[in-house]
Amino acid sequence: MNDPRIVFTALMMILISFVPEHINGKETEPRPEEIRNVMKKVADWQIANPSGMDYRDWTRAACLVGMAAWAQMSGQSLYLDYLKNAGEEAGWTLYDRLYHADDHCIGWVYEELYGLYGDPVMIDSLKNQFDVILSDPPQTPLTHDHPDHKKRYNWCDALFMGPPVWIRLSQMTGNPAYADYAHQEFWATTGYLYDTDEHLFFRDDRYFEQREANGRKIFWSRGNGWVMAGMARILSVLPREDEHREKYEKLFREMAGKIAAIQPEDGLWRASLLDPESYPAPETSGTGFHCYALAWGINNGILDRKSFLPVVQRAWAGMVNHVSPEGRLGYVQPVGADPREVTAAMSAPYGTGAFLLAGTEMYRLAVMGDTKKRTVQVQNPAALFCDHETVEIPLGRNGLSHKKEWVVFDTRFNRFLRTQKITIDGQPSLIFQASLAPGEYRRFWMAEKQSRREMPDGTAQAHAMFVPQRMDDFAWENDRIAFRMYGPALQARNEISSGVDVWVKSVRFPVLEKWYRLDNYHEDHGEGLDGYKVGSSRGCGGLGVWMDDSLCVSQNYTEWRILADGPIRTVFELTYAPWQAGPVEMTETKRITLDLGSNLSRFESRLTGTSGPEKLTVAAGIVRRGDGGDVAYNQERGWLTYWEPVQEPNGSTGCGAVVPGAVRVLDRCGHLLLTRAISLPDTFVYYAGACWSKGPDFGAPDAWTRYVKNRAARLMNPVRIWVE
Repeated sequence: MNDPRIVFTALMMILISFVPEHINGKETEPRPEEIRNVMKKVADWQIANPSGMDYRDWTRAACLVGMAAWAQMSGQSLYLDYLKNAGEEAGWTLYDRLYHADDHCIGWVYEELYGLYGDPVMIDSLKNQFDVILSDPPQTPLTHDHPDHKKRYNWCDALFMGPPVWIRLSQMTGNPAYADYAHQEFWATTGYLYDTDEHLFFRDDRYFEQREANGRKIFWSRGNGWVMAGMARILSVLPREDEHREKYEKLFREMAGKIAAIQPEDGLWRASLLDPESYPAPETSGTGFHCYALAWGINNGILDRKSFLPVVQRAWAGMVNHVSPEGRLGYVQPVGADPREVTAAMSAPYGTGAFLLAGTEMYRLAVMGDTKKRTVQVQNPAALFCDHETVEIPLGRNGLSHKKEWVVFDTRFNRFLRTQKITIDGQPSLIFQASLAPGEYRRFWMAEKQSRREMPDGTAQAHAMFVPQRMDDFAWENDRIAFRMYGPALQARNEISSGVDVWVKSVRFPVLEKWYRLDNYHEDHGEGLDGYKVGSSRGCGGLGVWMDDSLCVSQNYTEWRILADGPIRTVFELTYAPWQAGPVEMTETKRITLDLGSNLSRFESRLTGTSGPEKLTVAAGIVRRGDGGDVAYNQERGWLTYWEPVQEPNGSTGCGAVVPGAVRVLDRCGHLLLTRAISLPDTFVYYAGACWSKGPDFGAPDAWTRYVKNRAARLMNPVRIWVE
């Protein structure tokens, strides 16, 4: 008993005997709130106890990868602000070594933030550096003794650090060269370091002939955890139909089966996977990455739930047992390349990152349980950012009953989303919203609603209302902007207009009902105001017929009908009395739709008319304010913006319109007009809306023009949606 190794082993066995029963796999899955609470504690401790290393160093970058997953799951701005501050402090750059995969790891965090905020500066440096690499790709051998050996992925950790960043950037930019490079290098490394007998990776070629004390090959737990977690991240962004996916899934399953088969009884893998007796202390960084990858595999249908659920439950419970009351995760092996001794006092940021990644997937397992679910796949095919994209799933088909209440779970953010059930023209559907980065591929789960689940709420909503107390106004709003049109009571006073009036907002919550109760909503009381003058003009998006060098328009609406009303989408119809466009008597029903997060309403005018010209030129109009303001348009792509002159103290209103496809732009009769020829009867669809220079989103005309231009491009490149 004088051998220190034997003594240490004996002590560890005694300690393990005192571990609670649920740590030894004799308990059911943890509750969702327990997982969230311990994740928050660990994340908060790590933020309060930084390592002192540069954010871009892999030891902190790997932590930030996990922190990004937690930040999005928690939905708390505290954590997102922490990540943005890290990116800003780093100048959104990678670390010092051009080719070294460790220094590419932080790029995943930049991509996550770009996917949330759409700011190109977040990934510009990443693109530039990867372009340099592609212009001179390394040709060095994978042998560790080569002087430039780290220019390629010749150590297994690199498969976490580099390839996922490259593949995701490929989707975000639409440049396949990034993904081609990553796939090529990943499989070159796999062919060199993967042991097809043991289904594990050598850390690098220095370990090919080395052996543990028990004579087994040396396979480092964290090194193989890096690989498993790297594959989970790659597969999380690869579309189902991607030609490389099957190969990754095969390797993932092989390794998962091996990792599960050698899991120690207490759930925590040791530093040496095949010689745990030589390193009997638990090791939580490798365990964290294994737990994350295996739980991710269950959640995404790659691994069998019944077989692997007990494995991840034991692993998670074991790690939680080594979180201190303050939130410090212990038993994290220090920086190294092979198995070493580890103690309870050892902690490191990358261990926290692994723990947080595992927690997000464990939370998803716990909150959904074994609920039957359908997968909704959404892909943004365009090289542009799609924020607040409304995803609409038809009900009453594909086994999705319209009689049931459905919930939607975001598998990237690991949280439930706000939904709305609507029925338009007899077709029921469920809608929810997501933001997608360029080329991004996302998965969501639909499941029947259960009362035990806490669903999201919020004050922001899309809402429409008839306002009889204000002369039959009809008004609508969302979290960005508000509008109104005039009704029959006002027309009876000879105030005639079918133009669109604008109410600008600087807040995200509803204001219509409150403002209508004010004595004067033409002044800004800290939330915005009605400072727009529509009069008899087209205002910001009114319709007219351009005929004989004049604009023919309807009078005030005569009837209204609300078809759907929030929280995500409001839909209503306004009907107009017959009106004249030259010799043609027109009838019109205008259906208007406004979604949460959009500054533009969708206008669908169903037009009929008596006999007249074979073609009529229909226009969506924006009134001009004299000769001032900024005008921008693109006739081929069908968009127009107008930034009005400043009106102190109320700033500027920006107006915009989109008619999908090619149009003709006219500057006539005091209006900017987007025109198109139609034959009656027909439906004229266009989008129109506004912004405010003193609001939170658009401070200058260039920003507003980019927004409208982007919206026009999105209409021409709609997201793809399908249900499995």
